[in-house]
Amino acid sequence: SIEKVIFDNEFLSCSIGNQRAEIVSSVGKLPNVKSVVLKDSLLMVGVCVTNLAKNAKSLEELDMENCLLQGLPKDFGLLKDAISANASMKKVRIHDCTAPNEKVNLNSEMDNLKAGLSIDVGGEGCSVKQ
Repeated sequence: SIEKVIFDNEFLSCSIGNQRAEIVSSVGKLPNVKSVVLKDSLLMVGVCVTNLAKNAKSLEELDMENCLLQGLPKDFGLLKDAISANASMKKVRIHDCTAPNEKVNLNSEMDNLKAGLSIDVGGEGCSVKQ
């Protein structure tokens, strides 16, 4: 059974938005997936990543690296709620990611995740795209 899924080298970026959302959300339906790594991708936080965290009942680790995280502050709140509701989640890592929306400060969002969740939340180098 599949326990780890890695999307790397702009694999997801080659797909259009709806397809990308469908692919990432579908990973959450794999019954035994414990670790997901999303690299070098354009991700819609409120759809892709939130659905993944919500649906993957065995997911322990979620890693996003060098991603463009699209969404509004409320989308990051939905992600936090989904991660919080996932009883198996142990670690979230957001590293070298950028948010194109000036209303989103990823460092602040990381602080919100760290303050509100009893799991290991880490990452660095996050910024708002100018």
